[in-house]
Amino acid sequence: MSFLLEICVDTFESAVAAIQGGADRLELCSALSEGGLTPTVGLLRQIKQYLSDPPKIVPVYCMIRCRRGSDFCYSEQEMSVMLWDLQLLAQHGADGFVFGALEPSGMVHRNHCEQIVAAARKLPLTFHRAIDCTEEERLEENLNLVAQLGFSTILTSGLKPTAEQGMETIVRMKTMATNIEKVTGKSLRLMPGSGISTENVLNILQRTGCDAIHGSASIVKPSDTVTRTLPMGASNVDALPLKVCSTAKVQEIRRLIDSIDANGDVHFQLVPTLGYTKMFWLFLVDSQ
Repeated sequence: MSFLLEICVDTFESAVAAIQGGADRLELCSALSEGGLTPTVGLLRQIKQYLSDPPKIVPVYCMIRCRRGSDFCYSEQEMSVMLWDLQLLAQHGADGFVFGALEPSGMVHRNHCEQIVAAARKLPLTFHRAIDCTEEERLEENLNLVAQLGFSTILTSGLKPTAEQGMETIVRMKTMATNIEKVTGKSLRLMPGSGISTENVLNILQRTGCDAIHGSASIVKPSDTVTRTLPMGASNVDALPLKVCSTAKVQEIRRLIDSIDANGDVHFQLVPTLGYTKMFWLFLVDSQ
């Protein structure tokens, strides 16, 4: 069974680490500390250049989100900003986009999503975790709308803070998506994300039956700087340690998901290995 491993990154260093670790796809953002915002064209260009020499097949999906905030309710001016961003990123090699917009009522915003779908011009689209801010009672209605609008993937934590906490809802969402495809012919891939780690990725994939997973695989980047650290905004985010993607963590997740066979069973041998701060057991595919 083949699983898609998507890694979210917000720096060139993290993008290279994810690619070298075995990521199938990148979700490119800026400011992951804010949940991920629209990346710069310069960052996309640098990553695409790296992917071209020597050639590497790793699609780059760009986040389209002009500001922080979990309401995902945008003004027409904000939509205009994001449509300009999308157009520029598409011109410079974006392979797909990640977007989500809601009405104040909590329903998926049809008009705003239609604008993004039209601007993307057949490039694939993921509806991000805005879906986790909708009302559970109208979840199937929202999933159906997302499918009808033309999104191919939904990134979700099952309406909970982490995918591990939301597994039961993700299972129900997957059933809903299957039923939607039977009725409409529109397929939706469910991709669990939020809080994904080497300790829980197997359980999440096996319990939900999903064939894609999304995470950051990040570690704190050591710093030998002697400059004073000061907040540069209203929060203290700038004073926190910088996190970057870890090639080793991506490799660990890659090995784990590759150990699941077509029946959903895991084939591995236990090998002790030192982690970053503690001893853990790394699952490897059984070669016997």
